[in-house]
Amino acid sequence: MNNSKEKNFKTTILPFRPYVYDVKCAGEIKNLTAPPYDIISKELQNELYERSLYNIIRLEYGKELDGDGDNENKYTRASHLFNEWAGKCVLKRAAKNAIYIYSQIFNIDGTEYERTGFMSLFKLPESKENNSIYGHETTLSKPKEDRFKLMETANANFSPIFSVFEDNNQKVLTILKTALSEKEVKKLFDFIDDNGIKNILYAIEDEKIISDIQNDMGDKSVYIADGHHRFETCINYRDYVKKNGLDKKGINADYCLMFFAPSGQKGLVILPTHRGIKEKNINIENFIEILSKYFIISETNAEDLINENKKTGKKYVSFGFAHKSGRNFILSFKNETSDLKTINPLDNLDVSILQEYILKKALEITQEEIDNQKYIVYEKDAKKALEKVKKGGLEAVFFMNPTKIEDVIKIASLNLRMPQKSTYFYPKLISGLLINPLIK
Repeated sequence: MNNSKEKNFKTTILPFRPYVYDVKCAGEIKNLTAPPYDIISKELQNELYERSLYNIIRLEYGKELDGDGDNENKYTRASHLFNEWAGKCVLKRAAKNAIYIYSQIFNIDGTEYERTGFMSLFKLPESKENNSIYGHETTLSKPKEDRFKLMETANANFSPIFSVFEDNNQKVLTILKTALSEKEVKKLFDFIDDNGIKNILYAIEDEKIISDIQNDMGDKSVYIADGHHRFETCINYRDYVKKNGLDKKGINADYCLMFFAPSGQKGLVILPTHRGIKEKNINIENFIEILSKYFIISETNAEDLINENKKTGKKYVSFGFAHKSGRNFILSFKNETSDLKTINPLDNLDVSILQEYILKKALEITQEEIDNQKYIVYEKDAKKALEKVKKGGLEAVFFMNPTKIEDVIKIASLNLRMPQKSTYFYPKLISGLLINPLIK
């Protein structure tokens, strides 16, 4: 853990000495890393296990085995492997404190984007009154219990929390870009992952550059983009460590590993998550009649549906609606709807309007049923979702437009929570590039 002096900042970030894969010993970095644990299927978990004996999946999201109990389970195996890998050449501890620049270069619909940010330690807030970080998603108890057991047993952050901060004058982004252009960095990894995304990691050891980043981040608020469960677990574990006096036994849980992305860059992309409807019959004529109270409805064809919704969504809250009957519509929300006269920005979101006016009023799906995903399937790929409707795999699908980053920041800063699957920051961060040990 870094021992440098802290200034009285609203947001405190620190350089650190992580564990990093030694590719000479462990093999190609592409075979050692993984997507975030919460999007990994059993099939991908098995594939990553087969890919390498040293893949981060064995630490971050290990398999449950027959005969597991209190003394032997996926958490104890993660702790054992982490210590074993750190004790030989698989993982090596960085020699100097550093902040790490992480860039991802990716393609969407033929356009190339680059998202650049940095990874460092983030000092966890000591109280709600002294808070510099905000979330926008509701968390569930089961994932937090899982992450807590892993942290308690292995005492490490195996993957970063993804956060965004307002960098309106691009001052921090300029520092990062200047460090790259003037080659004041060490390149650690440069590889293309399974999704065709180029991932590049650099270390900044220059104390002046690190200090400049710390100073510029000091007065900024931070907004969680992805990793709400992990962040709340870090808070819970920090409190547990202090309550039980474990901080006096060498555990430092006051910081978490975090990726910080400046908001004012083209590469900070949010993709929509579309809503499929299953196992609920929709009488198309009745449904359209109910919707006409709240939406301007225009019928279109399947080939134009997705693009038409994107165009309409630039001016209005709109949804593309495809029904298994083969009929397709653009639904444009009537802004004069009296129910919308509210000062709550959460109510103006596309996802909130869909939930309140379409799912609840028109389809009579309750909030509990929405929360439990009784009739709803979340689809990332619009074309695949449309194909499922055509083949009868879904009753219907509502095509969404992406949530704006400004809305995420506004709603998070008010301590409000968006509906499920409101944001999908793309691409996901890779797990396993850096590991933050919590043992001093």
